[in-house]
Amino acid sequence: KILVSAHPEAGHVRHTVMDKGAGIPAEYHSKIFDRFFKVPGSQQFHKGTGLGLSISREFITAMGGEIGVVSEPGSGSTFWVDIPMGVKPLS
Repeated sequence: KILVSAHPEAGHVRHTVMDKGAGIPAEYHSKIFDRFFKVPGSQQFHKGTGLGLSISREFITAMGGEIGVVSEPGSGSTFWVDIPMGVKPLS
């Protein structure tokens, strides 16, 4: 199951995507937003290029926002995106 939510906070809207998957070890939290990075061992379960989170970070940063993750092995992951209120989507 995946839970998606959004709620206003001070000056921005926080969007979250939460899962109950395998989780991501802390030493990879900053690296998963790098181009082509894949958590070692995850390739056997997930196919992909390692570009999705990098591209997302570029769009979110261009809108003045931030992206991050809270995760630990065995406890799933929560990805969060803060977008300043009043920002129009990029076109």
